[in-house]
Amino acid sequence: MSEDPEWKDGLSLNKITRIVLLAGIIVVSGAMVYTLTRPEEEDVLFFILNEDQVMKDYPVNASVNQNVSVHAFVENHLQRSAEFAVRVYRGNSNLTHNISIGVEHNSYATYLFNYTKILENEVSWITPKINVSFPIAGPDQQVILELWVNTDFGWRFLPEYITFLRIEVY
Repeated sequence: MSEDPEWKDGLSLNKITRIVLLAGIIVVSGAMVYTLTRPEEEDVLFFILNEDQVMKDYPVNASVNQNVSVHAFVENHLQRSAEFAVRVYRGNSNLTHNISIGVEHNSYATYLFNYTKILENEVSWITPKINVSFPIAGPDQQVILELWVNTDFGWRFLPEYITFLRIEVY
């Protein structure tokens, strides 16, 4: 059996290329397996829309007792169906925001109503029109929307999903 002359002085360019290509195939295959088998992250999309159901041109001024109209957008990415509630509050300029507990127990926020809906995974929902009016004039009046989800243990506030719309009421 004769010796391969390429091995006498080390690896040849051809053999190095084969090793690099094989290593690349193994790395890419591993990345593909990881991407295809990892569980998707649980998430929810939640934001405020204007009266025309668009994310721009929000109302910023209103007169006393004039309705400010918005919608909430919710999209379920929890990898399961879930029941959501959008709670609507009216707040005044003295409201402090403690997002870990929401505004439910804040004396400067008034609970008005809520909308609930069961959403399958990957399904979105736009609430009916939310009308909020303010009985007194003042700066920094607020429309506050909180997102809640119904769990096996009851309704749970999702502190990362709270939106505030500031209104100047004259």
